[in-house]
Order: sequence, then structure tokens, then C-alpha cells
Amino acid sequence: MKSCFDTLSAGKRRSVLLRSVKKSVGMFDLLADGDRVLVAVSGGRDSLVLVDILAEKSPWWARTVEFIPVFIDSGFAPEGDDFSDLSDFIESRGFKLHIAHRREISEMYIGEDRPQNPCFICSRLRKKALIETAEELGANKIALGHHREDVLETFLLNAFFGRQIAAIRPNQGLFEGKYRLVRPLFLARQSQVRAYADAFAFPDLSRRCPIDGTTKREYIKNLLSDLERQNPGLKRDLFRALFHPKPDYLLGEWAKHKIE
Repeated sequence: MKSCFDTLSAGKRRSVLLRSVKKSVGMFDLLADGDRVLVAVSGGRDSLVLVDILAEKSPWWARTVEFIPVFIDSGFAPEGDDFSDLSDFIESRGFKLHIAHRREISEMYIGEDRPQNPCFICSRLRKKALIETAEELGANKIALGHHREDVLETFLLNAFFGRQIAAIRPNQGLFEGKYRLVRPLFLARQSQVRAYADAFAFPDLSRRCPIDGTTKREYIKNLLSDLERQNPGLKRDLFRALFHPKPDYLLGEWAKHKIE
């Protein structure tokens, strides 16, 4: 389904997305002078858009902020893949790609005896690899390419399958603030990010997981799309709802009781 952003020129699409990123950076205090930021690159178009936007010499983050694109090789690519296509894209944006080889990740959960929730485990292992790499490179922040639909999907995944009311945050401290996860695309709509990628003909350079497209996240993604078609504006309103929690109307004070 086409969005209103598909009718805009490439330059206008850049301006719209850049404005959204600038708002996220300012609103959530994502970047500061002296930051050394590891930029997580999956090869998917969302992460390529993030790299491209951060390469923009904006006064919002081009002061003394250093960006280091990092790809975690989780073992989904065939042996011998040198990731030259991904490296070439990153270098064309003025950066050098750092590749952290963690091929054992795929071996832990792909196969007939894989655990019941492989995506959760893979996500945890990849985050661990990013933090280890940030420590090796002396980075204090890790930038992730999550947009607002990712936020909504995580919120519903937690509610439907994780038995908790929780979402991902735009600026999240780890290890008592030693590292921070920041999400510059947090306020951007998926349609904005995809229209930007289309305008500049960004390829999909990810090495996909074998079970991609069959996960609970895919189920939630399709559910949200169906609900949005039936109720235009629903995703916008659900995202806004995350900024207006009412703890007094939730049941956390009784969390210690077992509920059948």
C-alpha cells in the first residue's frame, strides 16, 4: 500500500525524515558532544537509512560525535561471504564498516532442536555482541534503527506473549549508564523510512534468518497492518498512548500473586 510519502520528491523525503530524527535527538537527548556511537547495521534497509541519515552533516550531531557502523555476523551468511556489498555501501557514506564475527549465534538456535523462542534468544545474543563490540571500540552509545512500528510491535509482543506491559525506550541506559541504547528513528513512521529507502534505491543487504517471516513478530506486524486498514490512524493513536500511561489503572501492586 502506498503512503503519502511516496508522492514526495527524494529531497523532500530526506527533509521529512531528517526533521523526525532531529526531533528524536533533541526530545530524548540521544547524542552529546564527545559521544562515540556504535551504529548497529543489519544490512536491512532501515539500518542503511539510519547510517545515511547520520552521515548527513547536521549541526545536531556533527559536532564532536563519532559514528562507527558495526555489522554482527551471526552466521546466517554462507561461509566465505566477505560482506563487500555492505562494506561498499557504508564506505560510500564516509564510514568504515566494522564486522564482528559471532557465527556461533545461529548454531545455538537454528535446527530441529532449536528453543521454543529462538528470536528472543537471538536478540539477546546479538545485543550482547553489540555491547562487547562497543567495549572493544571504546563506544559509549549504541544506535539502533528501530522506528515507531517496531516500538508498537514490541509493545504488543510483550503484552500478548511476554505477560508484561512494556515497550522499548528511545534512550535506554545499560550497566548503570556505562552504555546507552539510542534510537534516532524512534519517532519516524515506517512509511517515512521505507519511502526514503525507495527514493534513493537502497538495496536490502541483510543476511536473513532461515525462519524470517514465520515469527510471532511477523504475526503482530500483519495484525497491526490489518487493524490500521480497518481503522485508519490506529497505529498513530496507539503510539501516542505509550506516552500517556496510567499506572493507577494497572495491577502492578498485585504482581506477586499467582494468576491462573
